[in-house]
Amino acid sequence: MGVRDRLIEQVLVLRCQMGGTDAFAELFERYEKPLRYFVGRLLGDSEMTEDILQDIWLAVVRKIGTLENIDAFSMWLYKVARNRVYKELRRKRRFTGLDENIEAANSGQESAFTVEDVGRVHKCLERLRPEHKEVLLLRFLEEMSYWQISRVIDCNLGTVKSRIYYAKRALKREMEE
Repeated sequence: MGVRDRLIEQVLVLRCQMGGTDAFAELFERYEKPLRYFVGRLLGDSEMTEDILQDIWLAVVRKIGTLENIDAFSMWLYKVARNRVYKELRRKRRFTGLDENIEAANSGQESAFTVEDVGRVHKCLERLRPEHKEVLLLRFLEEMSYWQISRVIDCNLGTVKSRIYYAKRALKREMEE
């Protein structure tokens, strides 16, 4: 996101915090599709995705006034979304925990996929564990830094690096099958 887009977003967030419904509509329009994709991929259930998205946007409307750092709106939004998705997954007992103390085994570069691989990647993402899907989506689709991801998922930087490393390995295995 460019400097101009960040400034526009900051103004929209401030206007939302002051009760501006038109500003909320603009924020919704900016984030509706990427957030829908993120939630849908984590849940793997399109009907549930709609319900969860409504809950997320309702939480945003109710809590945007508590957001102190307006520049962190994107991270905050994805954190709200992640928390709501994981709450639902736990409720359905489909959630499996991950050791938060795993340190990164990879110091390396991120690999790139060709255009031809995109369809296969999306299908393979469906078969990954939620904690692997989320870091890959946040890193490669939302282009968040490791630090931003650590803020969204509430863990240390080493855990983010580790999850991305293992998520890439799991995705590679799925793609090879």
